[in-house]
Amino acid sequence: MLCLKWFNTPLIDKTEKLTVNDQPEGPIMDMPDLVMRKIMENVDFITMLKLRKVCHAFRNFIDVTKLDNELTEVNIKVTPSSIYATIYFTSASRKSVNSNYIAYGNNCLLKVKEGRNEKAKFMKNQDFVEAFFNDFGFILRNQSKLLKTITIEESSYNWYLQDSYDRDLMNRVKITYSIHGCCTCTRPLRNFIEAHEHLEKINKTYTLQQTADKFYGRFADILRSRKSPISIQILDVRIMRLSYLLNVAQHIDREQLRGIVIRKTPEYSDREKGKQPTLNEIVELDVFDYIQVLSIRGFKVTVPLETFLHIPDLRVAISTITIEDVLLIKENMMTSPTVKSRRVYYDRMKDSDTLYNTLGHANSDHNKISWYFKLPGLDQILQISRECHETCFSFTWTKTSCIYNDAVVH
Repeated sequence: MLCLKWFNTPLIDKTEKLTVNDQPEGPIMDMPDLVMRKIMENVDFITMLKLRKVCHAFRNFIDVTKLDNELTEVNIKVTPSSIYATIYFTSASRKSVNSNYIAYGNNCLLKVKEGRNEKAKFMKNQDFVEAFFNDFGFILRNQSKLLKTITIEESSYNWYLQDSYDRDLMNRVKITYSIHGCCTCTRPLRNFIEAHEHLEKINKTYTLQQTADKFYGRFADILRSRKSPISIQILDVRIMRLSYLLNVAQHIDREQLRGIVIRKTPEYSDREKGKQPTLNEIVELDVFDYIQVLSIRGFKVTVPLETFLHIPDLRVAISTITIEDVLLIKENMMTSPTVKSRRVYYDRMKDSDTLYNTLGHANSDHNKISWYFKLPGLDQILQISRECHETCFSFTWTKTSCIYNDAVVH
């Protein structure tokens, strides 16, 4: 049975070593709940992962009691053959944990680092996406406190950082195992370049869409299994497919989600298609009416701009902007001074020759032209700017002291 004396945790390190006759008897799971909680509070994340795999009793205790892990932020990077995750905590003694899951043919190379503690492991016949969710699934499933940010970024290219794997472990594995039924060269990998080339060679069959489909499928399954929606403040994603976002966002607490940041993952086929995909379905999400921040890059929207004007901090792209759109946003901001900013990208502007007649005199400012409109009774000025080298209109608030003395203010 697993006993307390077998642990190497900060709590044990601070405890005076007992004599043989004074060692506690019986399994640790027979200890009172409060004692177990105190022990787990002093266990680092790497040890926590190990404990969940010791027995069902440990796994159930860790999962069911939803221990306060002080987790605040999760950052995940997904490539065709790897997942790199960093999680951040509020605790001064536990600031962050880096976990790297790299495919090695049909196997997985794992490396976890927390402070000075490192763990490297070869997981035979283990898919790297499944390995990731076997470890992180319990966090997503049991997280009860608000997460400030979850960032998920996809990359179409494989990249293997030097500190994301253990080269000594890879050399031992390289000698012992064959990849895809073929024996590999037994000469040790001497440096980072050789290791990178070796990983690229054995993982060449992996594609981002294959990995991303599996990743978001498992992600959505775990969120769906929760008893209540997960609480996230900011969801920041770089994605290939809109469906990935929709499947995840529907399981987020709409009253806690403050902002969504969406970027398109570049693909080889993007240049051939020559146009950006649309993201109109986002307006159908339950969380859409509650968010305060929405930034969309690499996707376009074709629904009317007024659909988005309840969002204080907005960044979108459309195909064609009209003078009516500009006036609509101007009027919305003049009547809602708490709105932070709006930024609208476009391919072309309809009736651009009426812009100056409609908005009045424009002020030249470096690489843009600006119009200033003062809010009556307040030291707030709405600045509408049109970029000269970028097809973009920006709407922001500024103060009188921040503009030129000779600027024309309407």
